[in-house]
Amino acid sequence: MSEGVRAEVGYIAPVEGLRGVAVLWVVAFHYVTVRGPVAAGDPWIAALGRVPALDALVRNGYLGVDLFFLISGFLLALPWFAHARSAAPAPSTAAFYARRVRRIVPAYYLQLVMLFALVMPLLHGRGYWRSDLWVDLWNAAAHALFLQNTTPLTSGSLGVNGALWTLAVEAQFYLLLPLAAPLFVRAPLRALAASALASLLWAWAAAHGFRGLVEAAMAAGSHWRWTEETVRRLLAMQLPQFLGHFALGIVLGRAWLMRRTGAQPTRIRLARAFAALAALVLLYAAVTRTAAPEALRPLAALALGALLYLAATSRSPVVLALLGRGPLAHAGRVSYSAYLYHLPLLALSNAFARDWSGPLALPAFAALLFAVAWVSWRYVEQPFLARPGSAARPIPARAAASPD
Repeated sequence: MSEGVRAEVGYIAPVEGLRGVAVLWVVAFHYVTVRGPVAAGDPWIAALGRVPALDALVRNGYLGVDLFFLISGFLLALPWFAHARSAAPAPSTAAFYARRVRRIVPAYYLQLVMLFALVMPLLHGRGYWRSDLWVDLWNAAAHALFLQNTTPLTSGSLGVNGALWTLAVEAQFYLLLPLAAPLFVRAPLRALAASALASLLWAWAAAHGFRGLVEAAMAAGSHWRWTEETVRRLLAMQLPQFLGHFALGIVLGRAWLMRRTGAQPTRIRLARAFAALAALVLLYAAVTRTAAPEALRPLAALALGALLYLAATSRSPVVLALLGRGPLAHAGRVSYSAYLYHLPLLALSNAFARDWSGPLALPAFAALLFAVAWVSWRYVEQPFLARPGSAARPIPARAAASPD
């Protein structure tokens, strides 16, 4: 969680556990889809196939990225709402950017060094840089600037860490947030509606429009035989496609701040339980539809948003124990580093442990991944976040009180 958010509105323990859910969901998805075709006979993947509901959830694990985007919107706009409620000046844009840089850049850059200097030579030999040097340099520059989602040559992150395109979307959202947050403070529902409409229009245009742009991109990439499908898939990886996700998270964060205190009568607790069940049913319905699953992604985002809000506002000891403490909370704490390293480790396991597909393969991979993630979190992420003056000045306590 952002240190600025924690300093200003407090620690929202269940959200940490939801980060853990998101990263485990993404890792499971990639383990099945990346490791599965290579490690034939993996008993964990075989067992998953015997439980259709669980198999559908895992194979739609890209939705863990949607949950990450929702959480980012939920948390990062909270200081603007809290300051507005206390009639305090808006948070410093410069301080916000500085915290974001400290939060994501050190671990990300170290991972890039490992990717280019260690993982790629291990996979392709020391001469891989000489094979197409300028493309590799282009990749290095695009990744350093968080622009890897702008061309098909860079969006796959050298074919080894394709999940990094989401970091570009996150970084672009960070740049936009200080400009957009005041609009959400003044008119949250209208801002949400505009964002959702923009996302839907972009999704349609990415699939069916932008004819001139698509043809120009195909011409520019003729040397690499970029197809229309390749270019349109790239268009679907841009920030506008996910504005609705971030906006929904922002509005849910505002709702949490407005109602974080106050009694919850029995009827409210029952309504929350039914709402959680309905959200789970909606999510399951979205991920188990085999026809056009991408078209149902907005429905899945709504379900995930509802679960995020219900978890964040829950006072159930069970929810707090499940999400606020224990394995999911730990996975949430190291989720950023785990996300950065899980695909390179899968690529290395495919290259050097191709035939190891016994019952210990998945536990060994998980143990290695979270050991690497903990080291990165402890010795890279935390030292930069703990720098003097990194925490925001707390706002007055009355800003966190419910008006209802």
